[in-house]
Amino acid sequence: MRRRDFLQLMALAGVVGLTPAFSFANTNPERHQMIEVWRGRIKAILARDRLPILDAQATYVAGKTNVERMLGYMDDLNIAQIAFAPAYDLTAGSALELQRSHPEYFIPTTNSGEWNGWWDDPARFLAAVRQQLQSGQYFFMGEHEFRHYPSPEQVRAGRSERDITVDITGPAGQGLFQLSEEFGVAFQLHYEIEDRLLPALETMLTNYPKAKVIWCHLAMIRYPERSSRYGPAYVRSLIERFPGLHFDLAVPPPASVYGPSGARDSTLYANGRLRDDWKAVLEAHPDRFLAASDYRPPIEGAYPKIIGHQRELILDVLSERSRHSIAYQNAWRLMTGEVWAG
Repeated sequence: MRRRDFLQLMALAGVVGLTPAFSFANTNPERHQMIEVWRGRIKAILARDRLPILDAQATYVAGKTNVERMLGYMDDLNIAQIAFAPAYDLTAGSALELQRSHPEYFIPTTNSGEWNGWWDDPARFLAAVRQQLQSGQYFFMGEHEFRHYPSPEQVRAGRSERDITVDITGPAGQGLFQLSEEFGVAFQLHYEIEDRLLPALETMLTNYPKAKVIWCHLAMIRYPERSSRYGPAYVRSLIERFPGLHFDLAVPPPASVYGPSGARDSTLYANGRLRDDWKAVLEAHPDRFLAASDYRPPIEGAYPKIIGHQRELILDVLSERSRHSIAYQNAWRLMTGEVWAG
């Protein structure tokens, strides 16, 4: 199906629109107030000579996320804000509740595509996201799983319900990329790194050049035998071809082994440190990478260790300009549309 025909069909279903709607985001008078509150917290951390982190990828689950505990972590670890995407909440209303209760700390983010509400009925899911974006109250879109293997904690529990595939070139993918183009809001993409999957992603990046895409988990490869193309040179080529593509650094530590494959899944590292070739890419394109934790309730207690690894193994070994860009400035630009100016 041609893209024009697809858009007309989806518009009739109410999932995408044929005219730009980015003005919705700019008509909410509360947006400027939110941005200034977040700016104030970032500047307060900088004033203490600390590097703020804007955690761009995290999953909130009502009743399971210990908000008070997370607030304590954020203060202790100099986390300026977290973009909490609610799972099991099609309305994403809990993201607004979090922000209203703790306005300095949380970025309203649309519902997380990490549960069957996304992969079982993506049209209904995207219709809900459209309503959220039209309100002008949301600054990011959550993580959307197109090819996903069970997480380590699910493997240990013998659970396989998140071993899922959603066609990125089908209606779900086209609807999501279209929403990003239309509203100018970035979305997070979980897409396992395998040779056979890369052409489809490149097709979508080509067809939707104005979409703002954050490909989660840089260089996390679960099955190395299925990936021969991906590496620093390939990522550099994607960055040079696709201006809307970004990557987050929510990756396991160097010693992490993915149980089903028996492989170390963090190919970002060698001998316990950031590889020189990956470091060169981050330094050459510091505007295209974002700090992130991949927080979810089962690993909440490990949050300080996760942030510690990101600081010590990545941010601390980069130049001053690059570490500030990656820690908070790139996420700031994506969520506000403004270059960080202090």
